[in-house]
Amino acid sequence: MPSMKKLLFFFISLFALHSVAVNKENKLQNNSPENIITGKLESFIKEKKFQPDEVLMYPGINSKPLKTKLTELVNESAKDFMQVAASNPSDESYQIKIKAGLERFNTYYSELSSEDLDRIYHYFEQLIEIVGLKNPGNYLKKWRYG
Repeated sequence: MPSMKKLLFFFISLFALHSVAVNKENKLQNNSPENIITGKLESFIKEKKFQPDEVLMYPGINSKPLKTKLTELVNESAKDFMQVAASNPSDESYQIKIKAGLERFNTYYSELSSEDLDRIYHYFEQLIEIVGLKNPGNYLKKWRYG
C-alpha cells in the first residue's frame, strides 16, 4: 500500500496539472477574436467624443446637450456592433447595424455642421475597422453624401 506522503504528492500534482490546463484554456478563450473585438469596442465607448481634433481639423461641438446625445448615439452603435460580434457575425448583420445606427442621427441632421457629419462618418469608419468588416456596404457614404 502506498504511503500517505506519496498519495498526497500524487493528488497535489494532479491538482496542479489540472489548474495549469484550466488556466491555459481560459487564456485561449479570453484571446478569442470576439473578446478582442469586444475589448476594442469597450475602449471605443469609453473615449470622449466630439472633442476638438486638430488632426481631423474638427472644431468639436460646443453644445453640451447635443454633444451628450450624439455621444450616446455613437456608443449605442458600438454596443450594436458588440452584439453582432458576440453572435454569428456577417457583413450583412453589420451593414444592418450601420444603417440603423446612422438613422438614429436623422433627428439631429439639420442641427449638425458638415464637420459634425464628417466626425460621425469617421466614428463609423472606426467601428468598421475595429470589427474588420470587409464590405461595409454603401449606406455610410449614402447617408453622408446623399
